[in-house]
Amino acid sequence: MTLGQKLKDLRSLKGLTQKELADKLHVSFQTVSKWENGENEPDISTLRELAKLFNCSLDYLLSEDDGEPTTRKDDSVSPPTTVVVHKEEVHVCAKCGKDIPESELVSEDAYRRERHGRMVRTVNIGQTYYHKECLEQVKRQRSIDEQARKDKAASRIKKIAFGWSIAGGVVALGVFLGIFLGACAEFMNPAVAVVLSVVFSYAIFADIYCIITLSYIGEVFLTVSSWSIRFPGLIFTWDLGGFVWLIGMKILFAILGFLFGIFVVFLAVAISAFLATFSFPFILIHNIRTDYKDAIVDSPVGGGVHGRRGGR
Repeated sequence: MTLGQKLKDLRSLKGLTQKELADKLHVSFQTVSKWENGENEPDISTLRELAKLFNCSLDYLLSEDDGEPTTRKDDSVSPPTTVVVHKEEVHVCAKCGKDIPESELVSEDAYRRERHGRMVRTVNIGQTYYHKECLEQVKRQRSIDEQARKDKAASRIKKIAFGWSIAGGVVALGVFLGIFLGACAEFMNPAVAVVLSVVFSYAIFADIYCIITLSYIGEVFLTVSSWSIRFPGLIFTWDLGGFVWLIGMKILFAILGFLFGIFVVFLAVAISAFLATFSFPFILIHNIRTDYKDAIVDSPVGGGVHGRRGGR
């Protein structure tokens, strides 16, 4: 039995038309017809794909044995990464859907993103074939789409940064005015209280803006706020008094740890706000010049811009 007859029988058993088989292999149905009629033969990489598709061995396809197809033993056959074009074999362009002459044939690796829980990985699923001009058009369109995505993300991060920083600054202004004109009114001049309130609220505004736009201020805040205190081990006696003492010390350590956590958060805000007060103008100018591109952080579903630290 010839290779063409075997391919025709296997295709029929699979319930596929010549067009359906051609689409799976990214070739034209005329090419499949030539294979089955013995006018042409597929290259070795295509034979591997056929063996994988029909679940038969490569030896069965290449031999002249008329027996039943043997099950393919090698389940690890992967899609070819090197394009080997057989003489007169025709591929179909993935963009325009037309046959591709050998002189115009180009290809690129095709990938698919797979999500496994929180992890996303990119898997190579074979080759995609194009005319040279079609591939250039595809690449230009990808570049345009990527730029549009960056512009959209930059516009969004700009709105978020100013929205939250203005809201935080207004709230801070109200709090500081209440403190300085209320609790501290007896020993503080009202004009001084207003000035201090404006300065401190500006610091909070600048701090929030610089953190959201991924400047070094955010790293300072996270570093300081992650500080913790390690309490010593406890030695106690195995009696009622020892257990009561142990429980009391654990409660005390928990309270001290909670208070220390609040302290380091306020310390982180104070240090980052102090630095942001002076760094904000430079970070703002940097973000305007780069159109907030350095403030963009990539999403879990990749394929985009990873956040770089701006305003350094």
